Amino acid sequence: MKHTASEDVTPTEITETLLSVIRLMRKQVDAAMFAQGLSLARGKLLTAIAHEGTCRPAELALVLQQSPRTITDAIDAMDRDGLLVRKRHPTDRRSQLLELTEAGTQALEQVKKPKQEAIERLFDGLDLPARQQLMASLKSIEIHALRIEEEHKG
Repeated sequence: MKHTASEDVTPTEITETLLSVIRLMRKQVDAAMFAQGLSLARGKLLTAIAHEGTCRPAELALVLQQSPRTITDAIDAMDRDGLLVRKRHPTDRRSQLLELTEAGTQALEQVKKPKQEAIERLFDGLDLPARQQLMASLKSIEIHALRIEEEHKG
């Protein structure tokens, strides 16, 4: 639905459009990455391990805001594919540590450029002032949403 400058745009319409845009962005970035052999979901997990360094699956679940079960399934698959390895924790034998393999590091490197190109293509229609305004608006919403979240915790 098109709006003129004088028409009211509701928060619901903005949210629905934003969710649609996010879905389309994920789909296009995932397709670009998948063409290089790594899905967006796997890329996020490997990137988190690369950023965190050697870590426990539970720590990874927290960082990615995923359930431990979801993370375990993904870890199992990527372990089978040789993208990461599980190692025994040196002091807690009930715990495992995750580490990227050379293949995991290479997979991340291989998708970097196609992922970046897909993202840049999505923003081709926005000039610098429009991108800056979008970022300012999104940051404002993010800050407000975090405040609401904090209020509900306390």
